[in-house]
Amino acid sequence: MDKNMLPELLAFLQKVSEMNEDTVYDSSEEHLVNAIITLVNEQGHTSIADDFNTPFIHPMITIQKWSAELKEIIEETYRSQHSGNE
Repeated sequence: MDKNMLPELLAFLQKVSEMNEDTVYDSSEEHLVNAIITLVNEQGHTSIADDFNTPFIHPMITIQKWSAELKEIIEETYRSQHSGNE
């Protein structure tokens, strides 16, 4: 995971959580969706990863459902990647 992408992922999740069910999928944000999916798979968050792998459910539904947890995961990842680097 590119640590420089983490702030962009947080901003994306903040936008999604503010809009909730009104979130409209924008294909230009697909790289963010894919990065989130990769991150939860790499870190072994099986409940979220299982939801992403559910057939016929768009990944944005999973992101909306888990937005608070995803923000925590990304914030924790950001902190761990930046601890000791300053």
